[in-house]
Amino acid sequence: MITPSVETVINVMNKKQYRVYTTDNVEWNLNIIGIRNKANSPVAFDDTLVVFHKFMDHWYITHYPITTDPSIHYLLHPGPKAGTAILKEGQYKGVYTIDKHNGKYDALCQRMGDVVVYRDNNKDGKLNMNESTTQTGRFGINIHKGPNNGNFDSKNTIYSAGCQVFADSRHFAEFMLKCKNGASAFGNKFTYTLLNEKDFE
Repeated sequence: MITPSVETVINVMNKKQYRVYTTDNVEWNLNIIGIRNKANSPVAFDDTLVVFHKFMDHWYITHYPITTDPSIHYLLHPGPKAGTAILKEGQYKGVYTIDKHNGKYDALCQRMGDVVVYRDNNKDGKLNMNESTTQTGRFGINIHKGPNNGNFDSKNTIYSAGCQVFADSRHFAEFMLKCKNGASAFGNKFTYTLLNEKDFE
């Protein structure tokens, strides 16, 4: 994972003409940014979730290790006929809300709008992102916790069918506290932006 500064992330987002949320006099206007590792490995939590907001002329930022990719199990055994979902990089405005992931616990859930995914159906265990396979819709590409607490090199391969997943449940709990503060201040609606490590080169 990489840990870019606020200024570096904002510079990349500005180049892509993505919205950066800032409300200097009200705290918790969150920017939630995923950064996919350029190695495109589905076997490790090697991606980054960056969460930052501005308050009283100061930026607050946190970096979390996550995976933005489906895990090996679902690449080898796609559930949908079209193939396993891989979230396409882009900005998805107002698409996420705090809701129950699989009816079990609070997470950021894709309930409020569409995202774009690639469909990988060749069962080779590798991430195949072919433009000809993209689909747009509400596929439940949630942001949730993984199965292990702090084990970033988990051998458990049944943790993501396309969701954005934390390896460490303690990090996830901290993230959700930020989101709940954001929901109280600005409403239960969040934007998620997915970038690539290559954007920072």
